[in-house]
Amino acid sequence: MGSQPVEFDEFAACLRALKERADLSYDALARRTRIGRSSLHRYCSGSHVPQDYGAAHRFATACGASPEELRRLHRLWALADAAREPDRGVDADPAPAAPDPDPEPDSSSDSAPEPDSSSDSAPEPDSPSDPAPEPDPAPDAVPTLRPRQHLRKSPALVALALVLALGATAWGIAAVSGTGPVGGADDDQRPLFSAECAGPVRLGQRGACVREVQRLLARAGAEMDVDGDFGPQTLRRVTAFQALSRIDADGVVGEETKNALYAPRSRMETWPPGKVRQRVRKVFREAPDDAVALADCQSFLDPFHIVPNTDGTRNWGVFQISDAALRKLGGTPRDAMDPEWNIRAAHRLWSRTKGFGDWPHCDRASSPESVGPALVSRVNGRASDKDGSAPPSSSVSPSSSSSPSSADIVCPVPGQRFKTPHHDRVYLVGPGNRLYYVPDATVYFNLWDDWNGVAVVSDRVFADCAWDEAHELANGLLARVSGGSRAYIWDAWYGYRLITDRTVFEKYGFSETKIQTRPSLSPISGDSRWH
Repeated sequence: MGSQPVEFDEFAACLRALKERADLSYDALARRTRIGRSSLHRYCSGSHVPQDYGAAHRFATACGASPEELRRLHRLWALADAAREPDRGVDADPAPAAPDPDPEPDSSSDSAPEPDSSSDSAPEPDSPSDPAPEPDPAPDAVPTLRPRQHLRKSPALVALALVLALGATAWGIAAVSGTGPVGGADDDQRPLFSAECAGPVRLGQRGACVREVQRLLARAGAEMDVDGDFGPQTLRRVTAFQALSRIDADGVVGEETKNALYAPRSRMETWPPGKVRQRVRKVFREAPDDAVALADCQSFLDPFHIVPNTDGTRNWGVFQISDAALRKLGGTPRDAMDPEWNIRAAHRLWSRTKGFGDWPHCDRASSPESVGPALVSRVNGRASDKDGSAPPSSSVSPSSSSSPSSADIVCPVPGQRFKTPHHDRVYLVGPGNRLYYVPDATVYFNLWDDWNGVAVVSDRVFADCAWDEAHELANGLLARVSGGSRAYIWDAWYGYRLITDRTVFEKYGFSETKIQTRPSLSPISGDSRWH
């Protein structure tokens, strides 16, 4: 499969911009537009263009598009529709007739002539009896395109299209085989092979090369943000794409992965969380609530959730089945990312003991003895320990007002841990004011001795302090080399990061008793210390 027409990408980019500005999820848009969630995602990734403009109009209206934005979207849809090849990029879901893209009253639109009834018997495009073409509309006019009305083509245009199609086929064969030129004119169509993106694209990078990787993953069906930041979400999707493409799944976008991204052999579309939850409950009919809670804790019900371990192995899919468990079950990473296979394999593991002992991390996290309904409580409007004394890191005062003024907003600072009143998840403000979340109680007690020092803050803290994302401290722990004095903090995404000095160690409240001794530490991140 070759790349989609550039008109597809321009139309999709316009949809994504509207969606990001409106800050709406695909589920919310599906409810507002009555269009399937998977269809909406295909439109935004550029893999499909709706056959009728009406679907795009409902999408844009739900996102609060202005009249001028609606007119622009209509033009982009018209160009993408005209660039469509037969049976390529056509969404099978029917859509209603397209409304007028400009919602403002227009007397001329009310009197627009309907197509003549004789149009059903119009001659074929190559017929010599074609009527003279209609004059071009004025430059500022918005063309009125009827659903599924195709432009007539002259024999010369048909011949030209055939030549272009043959050329595209030849390019596609070269792309699949990896024999196409790495530089030159193809760089415009394959930016990952340009001089700017000559090296591998990997975790921690930012910029246009990362954005191109994310765009191609989204076009292949992956649900992800196209933000130019190669973080944990992009690493998961790259690793999943490599495993599905039978490429060495190292999470690094090298030449083989670049070629596969431009000519993907499989789609990355998968089950939404609601379907995963429903299937887990049906398979684990003996313990449906516990199984769903465990799967949610393990993977957020994401079939493409992949977490690396300190020894280089990985956990895969809905129930985070490890490489070792996969070998025992006779499966592969591709199998583990199939939600049906993953759920049934997890049930086989569960059936051996009728328990969830194979998942110790989240089993402990869901235990009421480890995490109660309130880690800390409010006393007189400020955060405190359960004994009523203010914890050492609780200088953050939750606001009692539902809409605090800017003077009342005090954001947590690096070193502080906090939670919100209605959720037990603990957050840590790390170096550079970056926000981390502690995924479960096991990771928490790999770093700290007790819950003391966790502040309760307002639910508005994320919006008030401009935190739009939190990074996972996946498999977090403290370690040092045998015989060494330097302490490091490990998490699965960044490796070992040096804790620069004793003052910093105390600032975050890490416990010395939790430091694990290892014969060696690898990988050590040299460009991102914990300071």
